[in-house]
Amino acid sequence: MSCRRLLFGILGIWVGCSTSEVLAFRAHHAVARSYASRGSPACRLNAKKTPEHATVPTATLFHMRSIVGSDSSSMGSAVSLEKAAMLLFATVSFFLGQPTISHAEFSQEQALAADVWSVVDATFVDRTFNNHDWMKLRQNVVKREYSDRQQVYDAISKDLLEPLGDKYTRFIDPVKFEALKNSIVGKGQDVSGIGVTLSLDKQNKLVKIVDVLDASPAAEAGLKRGSLVVQVNGIPTDDGKSTPDDVAALLRGPTATKAKLKLRLPGSQEETEVTLERRKVAVKPVTGGMNGKTSYIKIKQFDTQTAELVKDVMQKNLAAGATCHVLDLRDNAGGYFRAGVDTAALFLPAGKPIVYVVNKDGLQDSFSSSADGLDTRNPLFLLVNGNTASASEIVTGALKDLGRAKVLGEKTFGKGVVQTVTPLFDGSAVASTIARYETPNHEDINKKGIEVDGTEKDLACPDPYPNL
Repeated sequence: MSCRRLLFGILGIWVGCSTSEVLAFRAHHAVARSYASRGSPACRLNAKKTPEHATVPTATLFHMRSIVGSDSSSMGSAVSLEKAAMLLFATVSFFLGQPTISHAEFSQEQALAADVWSVVDATFVDRTFNNHDWMKLRQNVVKREYSDRQQVYDAISKDLLEPLGDKYTRFIDPVKFEALKNSIVGKGQDVSGIGVTLSLDKQNKLVKIVDVLDASPAAEAGLKRGSLVVQVNGIPTDDGKSTPDDVAALLRGPTATKAKLKLRLPGSQEETEVTLERRKVAVKPVTGGMNGKTSYIKIKQFDTQTAELVKDVMQKNLAAGATCHVLDLRDNAGGYFRAGVDTAALFLPAGKPIVYVVNKDGLQDSFSSSADGLDTRNPLFLLVNGNTASASEIVTGALKDLGRAKVLGEKTFGKGVVQTVTPLFDGSAVASTIARYETPNHEDINKKGIEVDGTEKDLACPDPYPNL
């Protein structure tokens, strides 16, 4: 099968691609070498010196984001494979290839624990394993006797992965993983959603709704921002382990099917249930306008067309006499890695570093502005909050570190890592964090976020921003 890109709703799917085609940045060289040398049981790469010869057997790479319910029209036209296949910032990559094989000397449950350990051992970015004795953790879970499959699932989550201190490195049980796969391929049907954007509530460790899209099933049902998602179609999501990606997968499904949610309302312990019908929801990733001399741009998400749309608004506003810019990234959970890089570059001179990618071997790759941006001089203010994450933090970190913008509002979320998801022989899967990101000043913002320069009241454009 030739390498090609398909679109299902908001999901970009690359089929039949070699790793050199799919992993479009140099930092993946070390990942390929790691799989070859460590012999990952899930996905072995040919041990060649150059990644052009490394292939993933029968593998398909899927990219997804945590926004639920946008249709393919919101993705824009297809970009070149190398640009589109950039690893997502604050998203998950799925290597759905050859499942791991159980070990003959183990019970099925012990073999499952051993396979999870092997995948994480080969890929995890923190080689200190959070300062734990990684081999001892393996012995603890592999040598244990289990009476059923649920016991080993709990042991993997609590005793093997939780000590790593990375909530994104996690075990995914068969029910959730099946929902994840179905949300990607749609079982031959269109994949739709309910029209919400999700993020993680750090205080409750539960997934919450941070935005409700206009004219969506969620808006029509009166879903409120800040509501915590407790359950989807009978599957609990309040276990402290579910991520926005997990919940997003449960909410997606074929058009006209039902999604039954149990929600905890903002500021209370009251729970309510609502059933919504999934459908296509058009998302405008970028909106903007002018108020006097103030140009304002609101970015809801980063996808393949975001940077170009921001450029269009900037050109129109500059032509109308704009002398100050407001870039609103509040409640933007992220999206495509490259879109964040290209958006930041619109405000920077050529040759400025925007973000660094660091893999488990400490190898770095940098992404910089390749040409002068549209406006590198007029005052620029970024509005952020605790839900500003991933690709949004690429933009924020770059423009703040380089002194190009004042960042106002609240400290950002702090999501600067990327994961692979590897299927296991019993239908479950394991997600492992394989790389992290650094700002131009080499700040690791993961779990920390980006501090602001002031409050929204400090916005100093000549005319007010209407959405404050």
